[in-house]
Amino acid sequence: MTQLIAGKIGALAAEGIRDLLTRSLAGEPIARYTEEDLLGWKTLRDGGWDEIGVPEEAGGAGASLRDLVEVAMVWGEFCVPLPLVVSLAAKRWSTTAREHRGPVTVSVFSPGVGPLAPYGNEPGIRVLARRDGFLSATGGVTDSFPLTLRPTQVGETTVFDPVASRELAVLWAAESVGAAKRCLRDAVEYAKGRKQFGVPIGGFQAIKHRAAHMLELTERAETAVLWAAADDFREGVESISTRRLTLHALATAREVIESAIQIHGGMGFTWEMGVHVYLRHVIALRELVQGLFQE
Repeated sequence: MTQLIAGKIGALAAEGIRDLLTRSLAGEPIARYTEEDLLGWKTLRDGGWDEIGVPEEAGGAGASLRDLVEVAMVWGEFCVPLPLVVSLAAKRWSTTAREHRGPVTVSVFSPGVGPLAPYGNEPGIRVLARRDGFLSATGGVTDSFPLTLRPTQVGETTVFDPVASRELAVLWAAESVGAAKRCLRDAVEYAKGRKQFGVPIGGFQAIKHRAAHMLELTERAETAVLWAAADDFREGVESISTRRLTLHALATAREVIESAIQIHGGMGFTWEMGVHVYLRHVIALRELVQGLFQE
């Protein structure tokens, strides 16, 4: 029977990471904490957050992919520029990655740029080559990706186990769903408070319809991710299904965030408002997921 509901580990982990992020970021605007380290990897490591997906027999919490989706969605709501999601996937998959106490990332081919390691300039990070080795960075930070991903160029791409690449795609898609949820919520709150002609803009039919459509899109994206996480990752049709579901979720999340910018009006384009950070982050995640599925 297909399991679409997260288990107890997933629910508790999502609640815990939300509490940690809420306390650590203390309501600071995203435009600030994408440039300043308000959380730090040590906090995540000390809490064992990077190993909750590691099998119990290997010393982890044994969270399922469906459980990790809950964590990735919460992480996406805050869009913190730390490599938790990719580290979760790497340490779930690789013994070598688990032996490194710092963050771990992977190298994915990006068209027009070459092999890129998201978060590759994070202090103490290692780039996974395959199950049993690491890569070295060969270039500097590229400016083609947003600050939230801080990628570096490497000489080659990570050699993925097919299951591992699909799981990472699902988690990155889940992160984008979290970003869409956050932008929808913020847009609705903005529409309630912003007034034109003496009344909140949320009372205008055009805004109501746009917000309702955003909710529909967000739920559609989340459903796609949940089905992808429930996939048993068999060869053939299942891998194609996972690709379609994750890319659909990412494209839909982007549409939600673009609508959020429109509801914010001119403020939506400002650096301080920060909606643009979510948009650029999701666009970059979609490019990375496309790279994961390249033959």
